[in-house]
Amino acid sequence: MSNAEQIAQIFRIALEVLREAGLPLGPDRVRAAVSRQVDISAELQAPDRHGQARWWAQLGFRTGEAAAIGWMSKRNGWSLTDAGVRALADFPGSHLYRELVRQYRARRTPLSTPTGEPSPFEQFQQNLEYARQLVRGGQNLERLKVGAFDVSDLYRAAWTQSVAALDHWITRELIDRAVLLAINPQVPRPPKFDKLPIPVGLFERIHHGRESLEEVFRAHLDQVFGFMTFQNLEKIKEGLAHVSTVKLWVKVAEILTDQDPTAPVTQDKVRRRLEEIAWRRNNIAHTADHDPEHPGQKMPITSRDAEETLSWLESTAIAIQLALGDPLPAEDYSAVPSGAGALGEVPQVASRSPLTRGNGKQESFLHALETYTHPEVSTTLLAVYRHAESHPAFRGYRHYCGEAAHPSATAWFSLGSDEAAVWGIYTGVSKSVLTINFEWMRNRGADRGRLARVNEALAGLPGWTDVSERLAAADYGKRPSIGPVALSHPDAARTVISALDELLK
Repeated sequence: MSNAEQIAQIFRIALEVLREAGLPLGPDRVRAAVSRQVDISAELQAPDRHGQARWWAQLGFRTGEAAAIGWMSKRNGWSLTDAGVRALADFPGSHLYRELVRQYRARRTPLSTPTGEPSPFEQFQQNLEYARQLVRGGQNLERLKVGAFDVSDLYRAAWTQSVAALDHWITRELIDRAVLLAINPQVPRPPKFDKLPIPVGLFERIHHGRESLEEVFRAHLDQVFGFMTFQNLEKIKEGLAHVSTVKLWVKVAEILTDQDPTAPVTQDKVRRRLEEIAWRRNNIAHTADHDPEHPGQKMPITSRDAEETLSWLESTAIAIQLALGDPLPAEDYSAVPSGAGALGEVPQVASRSPLTRGNGKQESFLHALETYTHPEVSTTLLAVYRHAESHPAFRGYRHYCGEAAHPSATAWFSLGSDEAAVWGIYTGVSKSVLTINFEWMRNRGADRGRLARVNEALAGLPGWTDVSERLAAADYGKRPSIGPVALSHPDAARTVISALDELLK
């Protein structure tokens, strides 16, 4: 069994333990229960660079992701939500872990992230894990009765690290969401977003210099927000108001209460707790944590104090994510949007002409692709377009131009005994899309098994939620459309091309 397969097994067992318990469990109890039920490999039991068992660190990250999509809560212990219970029932075996990865990527990381760089929330979790290592280190030294230095300073360091983790996460989350709003003008924007100051030079670099909007705007936001401090709750609220109109602390309090109704939380309690944590962090950083009531002494701190602060900040960050909602509305794959060209009925094979390079319709289509689409979307669509030309089963394009529609194209492939228009690219002023023509392929006699494999291969696309079931229920009598949000994802071209290769092999 590979490490990935074993992590999938560990994750499932952990959620089953929580389901059977029916009440919040401390992480240590979950750890003990999983250890009894799973024969964990030596490699995964080995410590990572922070001294944490690799499997346990991975489970911490994965349960954080599960909480971020609403499957579980990590407030006052770990517990499953109703959505988590349903996920366990709906996704057997390792499919549960794959569904977690798919949903988390689709809902929480729709933007391009540099290779090897974790998403904002993943980095937040890593920083919290480092803080927890400091706490565990202090606990170990206390047991050894080390007296060479004040062990409690490790708990102060963990406290400071956890506040810095929240600060850094808010900054990255704010910038990522703002960039998404910038490159998706069809999405409603908060009033505060529209008031962001934009230098003329930035506009010129994009409009005249043809630089990437995403890259230029991200660099600008790094300068605007990168040096701000988001430790004060008012600063957090003001910053996130650029990307959301939610009443932040009211909603966060509601979410925290829903996660544990036995310990209801008001927005005032959320505010007070964050203010206390920020004040203590500043006291540690600026006065070495002096005790104002006992001059010359530090304020007392225990490992329990630090652990409770870490847990509170993690739960609060998860609640903030849930309060903000998905960075963009879920992708609607059910229909081609207005503003994109329409292909109408399936073109007849007899009227289809072979592919010719450089013809007027093709040039018009490629020009529209460049003119109407964002660079990341255009890159994906062009990769799919060029992939067709190089495939042995490719039989030609049909390019469409008309007064009522912007240029569009379908790609025809041999499916064995017949040929079909497998996909279509529609260009438009509002947005351009890629359709996967399951209905047309089915009507041309494509094997249902091949269509099912294509459907499964496309599961890596952001927002492909529930499409698989809808397609199967409709006996593949649909032509779902993939819009700009999914097409701008860094893996979109690879995912689509891999699905096409699965179909055509």
